[in-house]
Amino acid sequence: MVVKNPKSYMNKEWKPLILDTESVTTGHGNAIHQLAKGDIPAVIVRHAYPEQSCQALLERLFKRQLFEGFAGCQSSNIESSKIERFDLGTSLGNLFSQPQNFFAHSAKTNTLYKTLFDGLINPIDVLYDWLAKLAVDKSVMTAREPDGREYGATIFRCHMPNWGYPPHMDSVRNMGSSITASKNERTQYAVYRFNRQLGGVLLLQSPEDNSASCDSIMYRCEWGDEIEAMMETVNLGLNEPKARMINVNKFDDYVSSNTISTYEVSLSPGDLYFFRADSPHAIPRFIGQTPRITMATFIGYSPEDPDVFVWS
Repeated sequence: MVVKNPKSYMNKEWKPLILDTESVTTGHGNAIHQLAKGDIPAVIVRHAYPEQSCQALLERLFKRQLFEGFAGCQSSNIESSKIERFDLGTSLGNLFSQPQNFFAHSAKTNTLYKTLFDGLINPIDVLYDWLAKLAVDKSVMTAREPDGREYGATIFRCHMPNWGYPPHMDSVRNMGSSITASKNERTQYAVYRFNRQLGGVLLLQSPEDNSASCDSIMYRCEWGDEIEAMMETVNLGLNEPKARMINVNKFDDYVSSNTISTYEVSLSPGDLYFFRADSPHAIPRFIGQTPRITMATFIGYSPEDPDVFVWS
């Protein structure tokens, strides 16, 4: 497949910024800006959340049966689950056309989070604190409307085996994103104001070894007419709304024909990474009996805006 005027980045190194808890962040205080520009595929913080804390947190979540519906999915049929994932938290993507329900659900979620982590290291604080270190000239906060209504601070996702996400883009602002919504529906949310939508993911539990090629794949290209022509509406699972994704075969040809740089993110429990959610990325399908569990956020960023908004 030959594409005219491809937005590709040939013959250039494209490597992530990799940090750990011992890293001195001096010199990395503008890393989120580099990420937003696409100069780097990701910022990865190794061991951001202690592995033993991951285990303690998951034990609490499952003991309290907070992944609604998961208890009914017995281990014997996990591998053949028709449900892509079980969530704890509020998803703007799922409730995009229902703003009143979204903000009511968000309020309940944030109330739960106020005490959920008592006695544990708060993983939300860990993600927000690292984001603040990487955007030192900004104020990092949970997204909110001018009238004070807050968005969900984060979401926990229990991804089931044999599922994944084909190449797609997540964006409130970008009409080429996975959300099916008009411009009027998009502009009703305060987060529409940000030029870029990033993502932040903390891995809490990995699937079995060698069950997936990697945790995610980043592509160094932007949405445009060529990619829009590859978009299709797909069903992701029984509890998921239809979403706009990029046709895998067409996109693979596009990436290959235009020598577009890619980066595969591989994580261990406790690793945290930030990436450009509004650019094409994919989550490979994995196999086995062990769910992949994450804590995930979206992040609104504009170079000239003094605030960085975080939501789920």
